[in-house]
Amino acid sequence: MIQDVDDTLKELLVQLVPIRTADIDIKFDMPTKDWSATVTKPTVNLFLYDVRENHELRNSERTFTRADTTGTITRAPVRVDLSYLISVWTSDISDEHQLLGRILSALVQFPLLPVAVLKGAMQSQPFPVHAWIAQPERLPNPWEFWGHMDHGMKAALNYVLTASVQPFASESVKLATQSVITLTSTVPKPRAPQ
Repeated sequence: MIQDVDDTLKELLVQLVPIRTADIDIKFDMPTKDWSATVTKPTVNLFLYDVRENHELRNSERTFTRADTTGTITRAPVRVDLSYLISVWTSDISDEHQLLGRILSALVQFPLLPVAVLKGAMQSQPFPVHAWIAQPERLPNPWEFWGHMDHGMKAALNYVLTASVQPFASESVKLATQSVITLTSTVPKPRAPQ
C-alpha cells in the first residue's frame, strides 16, 4: 500500500505542479549527506518519515450486509497518517525555493486528493484521501531532523496523507430463518333460520 501512496504522490506532482520527470527527478530516499552527494540534476525528494494510526478518525463500528439467509459483518478500516518531508535539491538555492513554492501552491489547493492521481490500492479507498501541508502541529522538529541527516538546516514542506487500511477480514454469518404462516378460515357462515 505504501508503494501505491508513493506512486500517487509522484503522479500528483507530475500533474499538478507540473513536474516534467525528464527535467526533474522525483525520489523517495532518506536525504542523508551521502545521498545528496549523488544528486546530479534537480530533484524533489519525498521522504516518508512517519506512519501512525490517526486516532481522531478511529472507528470501531461494524456494518452488516444481508443477502437472503447469509450476511457479512465488516469492521471499519483503520485510518493511517503517512508523513512525508518534501525537500528540493538543486545547485542554486533560488531554484530550490522557486520549485518548493510551486509545490506548496499546487498541494495546498487539494485537501482531498483528486481521483485522477490515485494509483493501485489508493483507487479503491473507502474514504477520500485527506492531505495536509505545512501544518505546524504535524511538523517534526527541523533542528533534530536535519541534525540526524548530517545536514545543515534545509527548507522543506511537511505533507501528511490519511489513507485507509483494511486489516480485518469480513465475517460471514448464517441467519436463522423463521417461517410465518398465516391461516385463513374458510368456514361457511351460518345460515339464517327459515
